[in-house]
Amino acid sequence: MPDKYPGPLKRLVKTIASHLRSPEPVTLFEGDSEYAHITVRDNGDVRTLYFGPLAMEAETSISLSQPDAPIFEYPGMMFLSLALSPRNANILMLGLGGGYIPRLFQEYLPNHNLTVVEIDPLVAEIASTYFFFAPGANVRLIVEDGYKHILESPRSAYDQIWLDAFSGNYIPSHLATEEFLEICRLHVEPEGLLVQNLHVTRLYDFGRQLRRTVNVFGARPLLYEGTRCGNAIAISLNSPAGVPALADWQIKEAALKFGAKIGPYNLLEELRKKSKEAKYFL
Repeated sequence: MPDKYPGPLKRLVKTIASHLRSPEPVTLFEGDSEYAHITVRDNGDVRTLYFGPLAMEAETSISLSQPDAPIFEYPGMMFLSLALSPRNANILMLGLGGGYIPRLFQEYLPNHNLTVVEIDPLVAEIASTYFFFAPGANVRLIVEDGYKHILESPRSAYDQIWLDAFSGNYIPSHLATEEFLEICRLHVEPEGLLVQNLHVTRLYDFGRQLRRTVNVFGARPLLYEGTRCGNAIAISLNSPAGVPALADWQIKEAALKFGAKIGPYNLLEELRKKSKEAKYFL
């Protein structure tokens, strides 16, 4: 039987039909904390945590039928830092969201200790109630301001510090200053890493954060830019020489030695996202 809708029209009809078949989103929670307006919504099999009054900024999404399945791209790029440095046993992460990354640590990285610091008690409660997160043997949750936590930690307390804190549309202002980056540098081990989740879509803020990072760490970070999202992961080495200029084969070798796969994320696939564009923002 000939196709009734050829070419682009066919694709348009299919798109409209798929939306008509999709169930209406169901709001499971909506309310305000001291820090954010928070919404949890199911859309078919996908559950999403949103910050902001219009529920436009998705913080975490999971599949209800396959909770470990990757929906967001950026966690895989963050996991690369584990392969790129032998200093990876003791990690501090600022920002819990729905707790997806900590759950992967529990399931697939039992020999790596993760301390998660989340400023908002309601976010911690929502991660537990709606996103299957619970602290475990190698994952500790502390509810307090990340700035305060790092400042009061011993010097060189962590092998790596991961910055994944968002207040709705971008990094909280007190966590996006040279002063704070310097505090991070002092509290990560020599030859340890600072790993930042940034948004390329905010070009001005993105460039400014890269410049601040260079001012503090002394070298341009290694940058991995998403292909299906607006996230970029900036990795800085706490060393006067900065991140070594590793050849692609050396980075691949490091990933293979580490294990190449962390749950649903293949590090060899993530390696292909290395960006050469950082120089244009500095």
